[in-house]
Amino acid sequence: MAGVALLAIFSSQTNAHSSTSKPQRPNFLIIVADDLGYSDIGSFGSEIRTPNLDRLARSGVRLTNFHTYAACSPTRAALMTGASPHNAGYGTMAGDWTPQTEGKRGYEAILTKRVATVAEILSRSGYRTMLSGKWDMGGVRDPDYRPAARGFQQHFALIQGAGSHFDNKGVFPDIPTVNYVENGKDVTPPADFFSSRTFADKMIGFLNQENRSEPFFAMVNFTAPHWPLQAPDEDIARQRGRYAKGYEAIHAARLAKQRQMGLIDKSQIAAPFDQNWPSWKALPPDLRQLEERRMEIYAAMVSDLDRQVGRIVSALRANKQLDNTIIIFMSDNGADGGNPLDFGGTDWYRWAEKERDLRLSQMGRPNSYVWYGPQWAHVSNTPFRLGKGFATEGGTRVPFIVAGPGIKNGNAVNGAFTKVLDVMPTVLDYAGVPIPKGQFDGRPIERLEGTSLKPLFANPSLPTLHAADAFFGWELWARRAGRQGDWKIVWQNPPWGPKERWALYNIAKDPAEQNDLSQSHPEVAQALITRWNEWAKEQGVVPIPFFPSDWSNVLTHFNWRPPESSRKGQQKIGRE
Repeated sequence: MAGVALLAIFSSQTNAHSSTSKPQRPNFLIIVADDLGYSDIGSFGSEIRTPNLDRLARSGVRLTNFHTYAACSPTRAALMTGASPHNAGYGTMAGDWTPQTEGKRGYEAILTKRVATVAEILSRSGYRTMLSGKWDMGGVRDPDYRPAARGFQQHFALIQGAGSHFDNKGVFPDIPTVNYVENGKDVTPPADFFSSRTFADKMIGFLNQENRSEPFFAMVNFTAPHWPLQAPDEDIARQRGRYAKGYEAIHAARLAKQRQMGLIDKSQIAAPFDQNWPSWKALPPDLRQLEERRMEIYAAMVSDLDRQVGRIVSALRANKQLDNTIIIFMSDNGADGGNPLDFGGTDWYRWAEKERDLRLSQMGRPNSYVWYGPQWAHVSNTPFRLGKGFATEGGTRVPFIVAGPGIKNGNAVNGAFTKVLDVMPTVLDYAGVPIPKGQFDGRPIERLEGTSLKPLFANPSLPTLHAADAFFGWELWARRAGRQGDWKIVWQNPPWGPKERWALYNIAKDPAEQNDLSQSHPEVAQALITRWNEWAKEQGVVPIPFFPSDWSNVLTHFNWRPPESSRKGQQKIGRE
């Protein structure tokens, strides 16, 4: 059994536990990292130590062509419902409404009742349902949109999308604190709070409860390594000196490891660094020191996340639940190359300068607030282009690992195109629970748009899962993409895309999206454009412009600042 093999790998004992009781419906543990890049764990090419996730990968299947949406809330909505973000209410993020989208269907920025969550469905089918970590699906003011109302019987959740990793401080001037809820009640984080450790503690507590006659569905939504970059001092110290060689050297090492591991073809080129940002050699010594420290903190957050995954797996083993648990690990989007100074520009900086300690010596500590910037994000997204917020591969292709009963055992790798919409129907398929159609719990619901990955997990040699004519579309903040087979069209605002037209890429041959074929293959481009327009109409996509004045609030998320002014702002951070 794959589950027994998984148990043997994780166990430190010679003989793995093997249950002799009657086979049960499988448990599910879904682990989501926040803004983790494609190459940020060891089994996807990283130098960061992630032994627990790497053991999980060796015992199961890695998907190397798995896609999310370009930002957290749309992805999480699709993950939990199997419905597209626009149908689920996340055609945009909270606070990013434009005059065109505000008040429109599909742009509510809450997980609407037009969809049913996997927790709602499974809880009515005999499953215990648990969540620990980030929620970000609405409910700041209305409890009808908090975890308790969406099927999670037990939960400890951060309601907003981001906050301090050490306490309940907010990350914007207008959000001084963030909300935590535990089993339906507002709570203050414990005195020894650190996000990843506390989220693991809470989930372990839920798993250790005695009622084990029912199978469980559990989600652990880490907020690491999302900004602000913060980690315990001892974890940061373990990373000292590892990033002194700079962006280009770490990027090259990850690329070489990915080729050696067979994750990418040896002939595949990688997307180059953005020339709008300085190379490592061009940085003065003090900025190199600053950049090195940022990446040390980021790596510490990833390494600690892995340690917490190991603790949760150990709890499953101790409870003799591991051999019947399907474990999925993924990120919600590509790594984030932005800069907090872009959120409100100088106004935000003045607030941060007053409220946060930005000195180099304090970076990573409770009252610090830093990001790791576009060059390190490019390293995280090796070998792809751009990152969070973009419909490119770097923004939407993420690491994905699955292991457990019914999963092919043996360090398998599959490169078929798969997507976050496929996760919920996969879970229901393994659980033996039918997909609700048309209605759920007396209310009309949107259809599920994904496909069960169960055949692929059982046979990772399958070259494809979806029909040749299947179309998958993206749209967020006016950035757009569509994929059919090996072809992909992308519309990005300059300087990241050609002005006022689509680019076309053969993703099978050019996953780094370097060779625009729209001029040499106009018929392919036009067919995909037509299909995207049909898809957008079906989804209720509201057209919005790319540039200000009426869209300036959204543009802050695109780092739309002249590179020179951004670099000057960057130099302010870290001065002693």
